[in-house]
Amino acid sequence: MFESITFFNQNKTNPTAPLDIGSLVECMLFYQKTVIVANQSILRQLFTYFGVNRVIELIQEDLLQIEYTETNVGIHTSNINGNEYHDAIQFSSPQHTYAIELRKICIDLIGKEGKGKRTARSIENLIKVKNHEHIILEGARASILDQNYINHAVKSTIKSLIHETIDISGIEFNTEKTDSGISVVSNINFNALNQVYHKYIPPTHSTLSHAQILSHTLNVESELYFSSNNLSEIATSDLSSELISHKVNYVLNKSIKSSNEISEFQQFIFDDAKSLRDAVNNNQIDLDELIKVLKNSQKFKKWISGIDPDEDLIKKYYTEVTEKTFVEKLPGKTTRWGVFTGAGFVVDLVATGGAGTAIGLGLSALDAFYLDSLISGWKPNQYIEEEVKILLNEKT
Repeated sequence: MFESITFFNQNKTNPTAPLDIGSLVECMLFYQKTVIVANQSILRQLFTYFGVNRVIELIQEDLLQIEYTETNVGIHTSNINGNEYHDAIQFSSPQHTYAIELRKICIDLIGKEGKGKRTARSIENLIKVKNHEHIILEGARASILDQNYINHAVKSTIKSLIHETIDISGIEFNTEKTDSGISVVSNINFNALNQVYHKYIPPTHSTLSHAQILSHTLNVESELYFSSNNLSEIATSDLSSELISHKVNYVLNKSIKSSNEISEFQQFIFDDAKSLRDAVNNNQIDLDELIKVLKNSQKFKKWISGIDPDEDLIKKYYTEVTEKTFVEKLPGKTTRWGVFTGAGFVVDLVATGGAGTAIGLGLSALDAFYLDSLISGWKPNQYIEEEVKILLNEKT
């Protein structure tokens, strides 16, 4: 625990604030390596909040690592003879490369073209450029066509997106592979759902549809791929956290013969932490002082990364790092982690043939990759500040 964590878009309904900067700061305090998988919106938010020079300092001090994705993934829908067909696709634009977007952001924030370009050049080589691999698309297609998995995912997605109590027990969502793409037959009343959805999310942002719901399943495959590839824990949106928890348990349930239902995520609760996140998000701290606190954490991180979740040890660490700093004066709070506890099941998997056996049990190549990562030591723990509904045992 506390070795590495990867941040993804945590607020998909607010393009100006896709990251919770406060939770990012807290994770930089705890984790040896904090990675952000960034797009243009995330990069702009980071530069706006910290300033480019402080972002450079965070990267050079090994407190932060940024991976910029030039490609995007999404659900493409074709209408053929009145019928909709869907597919997971990757897309990009030569007008929106990393270098072009970086210069544009720096010029916009600084207000001078020459200085903006020089600033962009100073950070350009410190940020890694990554693309979405084809295996993500194949994995998403397999998940969408898996009726047991997609029915749970669709119900969880609707329950999360609709901010009012609704009955989802009767929802049917059937998918089928055709030569034209994936067809969907469902009994979802999108007119009624969107009347509620648009009370909270404007139509200019999004409207619920089969494709929009499927896009959340695709996003989860992408986030799991990047985090498992880095053997990293995960910080993402509440909805993605729910879907990720279910996905990991679903893969293990399909791969491991057990008469009991597997529940791999537990809540680890750390009381009496300081509300650093709130102070950061409310602009109540001096950023230069914050950088000093983060630097001070470096010598303790190696020690804390090797311990099991232990409330007393983590409290001791937190006290040591924040002693005699502004953090001491902040009010208290409770911090939560969703902790993966499946080591025993992974050992059983290795003993019975490993990921090769898993493929024989009907898993996709991407799911087999997740299992291989679990065998290699990946723990998909999740940093959770807000209360997150764990759906491992929830029957929808």
